[in-house]
Amino acid sequence: MKQSVEEALISLGNFGTLQLITTAVFSLYQFIACVVAFSVSITLKVPDWECATEKCTDILRDNKADRLTAFCQLNPSDYKWADRTNIATEYSVFCSTAYLAALSISYYFVGYAVGTTSLGVLADRYGRKRVVVPVLLIYTGITGLVASSTSYHQFLLLRGISGMLHGGLQNVTHVLQAELIPPKYRNACNTMKEGMFGFGLSISAVMLYYITSWRLQFVILCVLLGICAVIVQTMLPESPFYYAGKGDMDRALISLQKISLTNKVPLPHTLILERPTKPGTTTSSESIFGILHVSMVRKLGVVSLFYAFFTMALLLYCLSYHVSAVPGDVYNNSFLMGLTSVPAYYWLYRYGDKLGRKKCLINLYMLTVCSLLVAWCDSRGTALFHTVTVQLLAFVTARSCMLAIASLMYLYTSELYPSSARSGLVGLSSMIARAGAILSSYVLVLDTYDPSLVYIICVVAAVLALVLLARLPDTTGIQLPQTFGECDALFQGQVGGPVEDLSRMA
Repeated sequence: MKQSVEEALISLGNFGTLQLITTAVFSLYQFIACVVAFSVSITLKVPDWECATEKCTDILRDNKADRLTAFCQLNPSDYKWADRTNIATEYSVFCSTAYLAALSISYYFVGYAVGTTSLGVLADRYGRKRVVVPVLLIYTGITGLVASSTSYHQFLLLRGISGMLHGGLQNVTHVLQAELIPPKYRNACNTMKEGMFGFGLSISAVMLYYITSWRLQFVILCVLLGICAVIVQTMLPESPFYYAGKGDMDRALISLQKISLTNKVPLPHTLILERPTKPGTTTSSESIFGILHVSMVRKLGVVSLFYAFFTMALLLYCLSYHVSAVPGDVYNNSFLMGLTSVPAYYWLYRYGDKLGRKKCLINLYMLTVCSLLVAWCDSRGTALFHTVTVQLLAFVTARSCMLAIASLMYLYTSELYPSSARSGLVGLSSMIARAGAILSSYVLVLDTYDPSLVYIICVVAAVLALVLLARLPDTTGIQLPQTFGECDALFQGQVGGPVEDLSRMA
């Protein structure tokens, strides 16, 4: 009996024990990564404080409108912390040295950009699991070192390394999950995993509020990361698509046998895996440099995907920075920001397969453009219910859409790129997205000159991404391509039938 890797995987159960474990462990990792990434923005803000001298009381009375300005005029002996200390208080990163706080974000993004492509290339060469496990262990150690850091410079260095590891794991875990879960549940599992990163902000805000020691927070994260590494090592197999992409069908079959044991569904003894066809390819053409050897249609498609990633990050961080600037308690704001992602992820969960990847992306971008146009028209801040503005509601809607787009883009590209270079190309796409994230802060500066400029740039970027994505093929129900030749056929519409009917074998 001859079957492709995808057909054999489906025959072992569309959503068995192995798929459940995969989704659970990577969802836990996404939550941890969310807390590591965003907790610093919370714990670098000056916490609540109380006056300890009359001088403090007098200065505070004179600066009723700006409590932070009053605080910066005080000596350490004039105040005391109300209920907690944090990174900002321990390393004195506030007032005249507040600019140092922004460095932790910059270091993290720079490290993230480095890790996305480099670890992706390693995963394509040595295997997904072989990269995920050691990097998770290193990430565990670095997180533990953050908890024991003795200076802010040491903390910044460790933040940069954490960003690099997070960037690489973000992409490789996407690919490994996509290759272990059949098409029928791939979107649902990806949405659950990504939903933990979005909704994880709300959970992390609650966690950070009740755990008053920032060092204890990182110790807890360190333990959870170690648990993830143990689960991946002991319970998940290497991707059979990775071995098939390398032409090692014997090891691909061994990976499928491990999945068979976990799901308790036997493989046929007469199973023979179909070897991927690689007409006219070389070793280099099956690496990330293979995009240089494919048809012009494919090259234009890859450029479109790169631009879509860039736009996704540009808009997401522009909108995120705007929402995070809303006045109020930082823990409440962070909790509410996380909640805004729930409707978008739920919609993606319900319609990611029904509408298809491409139609979902187009609809989300159209809603983003409409929301931005509404915010643009209401940029003067028309008040609704005295406290909420149309502009804020529109921004929250657009940000929710961008979170869903970010989730779906990783899945979509995982299904478009070949197994032989999937991790590297998804990583390269993510690295280009970091350029959009970095540029977002400069776009927001334009708000001081003319608020309309920010809206114009965001709307134009979103419309162009929408047009380019509309030219790409849909991947819903299509078998994962294993070579660049199969990718060419996919982009040119020369593909076989969908794989939904194969689920009858499960």
